[in-house]
Amino acid sequence: MNGIFISYRRDDSAGYAGRLYDRLAAHFGAGRVFMDVEGIEPGTDFVDAIEGAVASCRVLIVLIGDEWLTATDASGRRRLDDPHDFIRLETRAALARDIRVVPVLLDRAPMPTIDDLPEDLQALVRRQAVELNHKQWDATSGELIRTLEKILGAADTPEHTAAPPPPAPPPARPVTPTTTPTPPAGAWGRWAGIAALLIAMAGGWFALNQDRPPPTIPTPEPAPAPTPAVAPPAAPPPPRLVAETPAAAFDTTTVGETRTRELRLRNTSDAAAALTAALTDNAQGSFRVLVDTCGDTVRANSSCSYTVAFAPSTAGAHRATLSITPANGEAVGWPLSGQADTAAPAEPAPAPVAERPRPEPAPAPRPQPTPPPAPPAPRILSLDAHAETGGAKVCYRVENATRLTLTPRPGELPNAARNCITVPLSAAATLTLSATGPGGSARQSVRAVPAAEPAPVASPHPRPGETWVYRSRGKWPTSPTRTLHFTTDRVDGATVYEKMSITAPQASRAILRRSPGTQATLIDWGDIGWEFSPWLAAFDPPGDGGRWRGISTPTLEGRWDDWSTIANVDGRDRVRVPAGSFDAVRIEVWSTRRATGGSAMRDVEPTTVHFDIWYAPEARRYVKMVRTTKAASNAEIEKDIFELVEIRAR
Repeated sequence: MNGIFISYRRDDSAGYAGRLYDRLAAHFGAGRVFMDVEGIEPGTDFVDAIEGAVASCRVLIVLIGDEWLTATDASGRRRLDDPHDFIRLETRAALARDIRVVPVLLDRAPMPTIDDLPEDLQALVRRQAVELNHKQWDATSGELIRTLEKILGAADTPEHTAAPPPPAPPPARPVTPTTTPTPPAGAWGRWAGIAALLIAMAGGWFALNQDRPPPTIPTPEPAPAPTPAVAPPAAPPPPRLVAETPAAAFDTTTVGETRTRELRLRNTSDAAAALTAALTDNAQGSFRVLVDTCGDTVRANSSCSYTVAFAPSTAGAHRATLSITPANGEAVGWPLSGQADTAAPAEPAPAPVAERPRPEPAPAPRPQPTPPPAPPAPRILSLDAHAETGGAKVCYRVENATRLTLTPRPGELPNAARNCITVPLSAAATLTLSATGPGGSARQSVRAVPAAEPAPVASPHPRPGETWVYRSRGKWPTSPTRTLHFTTDRVDGATVYEKMSITAPQASRAILRRSPGTQATLIDWGDIGWEFSPWLAAFDPPGDGGRWRGISTPTLEGRWDDWSTIANVDGRDRVRVPAGSFDAVRIEVWSTRRATGGSAMRDVEPTTVHFDIWYAPEARRYVKMVRTTKAASNAEIEKDIFELVEIRAR
């Protein structure tokens, strides 16, 4: 009962589980590390099967990523609330027995609180957790191994007791030489009598036994039968490959974009398997293998993976098959599928609003002769309203009126046949002109709309208190999705002092940095890594053909130094981000260094960091950044995408 059981969610931490299995199996032995409950026969109670598998181990490792607590099933219910969820069954079985449960937090994932867990798992929050980080894999996984060694103690190796040496033979008794004494002369007669008596006794015995048969000679033992020959051992069974990841169906992708999936393969036999990988039925060339950790051979009872990219160039459905064939066994494979859509069309510019034609004043009718006693009726000859800032300018012409009013404001007007007045308005309103006189009254209305306040002229430079909000995401399922706030603290000439804080998934303390607006440089923001010259568009808008050399580059992660960085303008694009669509200049940046960690570090030591950055003058700060980090083996360690969400004024 000295086994180690790894409990994980495939959607949350499958990549970590396979990598951790290989590390623990290499240290403790493959026979003591278990990662899945396999081989449950049809009709078997899977609850009993899981409890039996967990009970056979001494330690249960619970891998907790960002989605371990919140993952849902097809109906939208949280999977951890399902009493038959495998993760819940495994953890509950270990907590109910004398089995050590070790929570392992992946890439700073938070420890669940007691209110987050069902009642039968609440004891998990009282277990001391261990952190595991892929960027410091050797250090954090080594700390976990030391913790497991303390729990498991010395390995159960039988001690062989040496056979006791044979007892020493007893010492030989020394022979004491004797001297035969010479009989005295008077004793010779006595010795002669004794000799005569012995001769007489021998003669009598011979006479009595001469008729007996001769003694029987014993028969010799037969020779032992020859030992039968031992048959040669049977040939080892062929390797058995299992696809741990189901069929790879990619999310809907826009033409020109790229999505990736990691497909895990496991060799469940006790013999190594020579592999041949083939990507077939890929007529449109939309799928390709980016990272192959399996190579030509996969070890016995080990896992490896293929990272497949889906990069469609045409819209519609795309399909292919990735087949893995061992040298002497059954092939396995994954059907690949994806749907591609064309990019959303650019938003059309709003149609210009045609100016409402002003009504021509009606021609004054020819005065008709009226009877002298009847006074003429008041008439409103024209009434117009023209938009002005903060209100409207109202012009009118009347005749035969002795009193004029304009409602709802300003009320009574000067009695004039022609006039223009300014009416203060905060919103559109209907104004009514009333004219009264001895001959009666007349009314006419007009719609007045105030002019919009002129938009303030945007400063090309950032102002203190302004905030740029970005959203970032990584390549791997366990990579965190973050919301970042960059707030201007002050501007000193062409130098910008700003604070960066992470507001999601967990809030962090703000960090203050400064960056020159007219000089290309790299800024280290700690947890989120490097950022390239964010203010180039505000102080020194890059033009076509721009190039930079000898760019100042800080140490990466406090460990990797001696970088050489160059940058150049790579064209202009129309880029769409959550904050809107922008006409932007694209700059490409390359930072490289020589590997120093040797062959053991070739898959984790960063030697190349590549940036694609889009700058738009109206946003002042960059609107999109794609940062790709590669190891000495050319495998992608991480790919981070930063997109502008909004700009907040002070």
